[in-house]
Amino acid sequence: MKRILLAALALLACAGPVCAAPPPPKVTGAADGIFEAFRTRPLVGIAEWHGLAQELDFYAVLLRDPRFAAEVGNVVLEVGDAAQQAVIDRYVAGEDVPYTELRKVWADTVGWFPTVTFAGSINLYATIREVNRTLPPERRIKVWLGDPPIDWSAIKTKAEWQVLEDQRDSYPAALIGREILAKGKKALVIYGAGHFGIYPAYDNLRVLVEKDHPGALFIVSPYVGYAQKDCAARFAGHIKSWTAPMLATPIRGSSLEQDIWGPGCNAFARPDSAPKPLSDEQYANSGRNNLGLTSDGLLYLGPREGLLNGPHDLDIYMDSEYRAEMDRRMVLRTGEHLTGYRFGQRSVLRPFWQ
Repeated sequence: MKRILLAALALLACAGPVCAAPPPPKVTGAADGIFEAFRTRPLVGIAEWHGLAQELDFYAVLLRDPRFAAEVGNVVLEVGDAAQQAVIDRYVAGEDVPYTELRKVWADTVGWFPTVTFAGSINLYATIREVNRTLPPERRIKVWLGDPPIDWSAIKTKAEWQVLEDQRDSYPAALIGREILAKGKKALVIYGAGHFGIYPAYDNLRVLVEKDHPGALFIVSPYVGYAQKDCAARFAGHIKSWTAPMLATPIRGSSLEQDIWGPGCNAFARPDSAPKPLSDEQYANSGRNNLGLTSDGLLYLGPREGLLNGPHDLDIYMDSEYRAEMDRRMVLRTGEHLTGYRFGQRSVLRPFWQ
């Protein structure tokens, strides 16, 4: 009798809207969806999976859209050293800048190992320069370099570098607060996915911005698929009719949420053979972040098997002096020499999940 009563109460409780099936997300063209997000939030953060070619191409689509310069006007980039802000200002304004000077913008970063080598990331500066040539000075896109300023010629020890490495979230958070939000502006913020996820006891860029400016950030994560076939099969119904690039939002509270993640689901297979295997809690948290469940919108760029790793810049292969300096920095930070960068393996498109 007790079980019957409990079942009856459960049925009564679910008779109202509380137990109704969650609504589907709104799915739109990705650029339209992001500009719609800018109407209610001053910041849109795109969580980058470094080297993902379709994502790098999508940045150019956004920046070339006339709405970007007219309605947003600012982009904050992880792939640039803030010490070179004056250099990039001149370059995107159309001035002639010697290449060896311009290269310091992406080469002299604090946190990239051995340095920024993705051609798509580097070409983004040229895209902005090209767009700005068509605009009057007061309407040009402003690039903000978010990596802490560093003078590599003065860095001789790992301890000296570590001081700046520890500022890779706090520096851009302060920059965004000071130059964007305090002045009533808007910005597209392009940073690695780890800077936008939710992690226990880690005050990343997302946490620091939201601490002082709650509700300012709309976070977009790319769909990168599943390493587990059963997780992929459950989610497949959502993307059957999607065409890239598309944006689905919201994730939380929609039918997308219940299918995007389940126990054991992740973009990566569980690394149980690693020297320090992940705990169940760590792996589950990793899955939620990697699959976009902690974000506001899911950016669909195509099926997992079609995602590509973009080509790399050739300087590190062909400029011996440049490579030697990158090797010095690598040894300083890790104790190991630069290895594994071979022209044939890095100069072409490759499957992202290879």
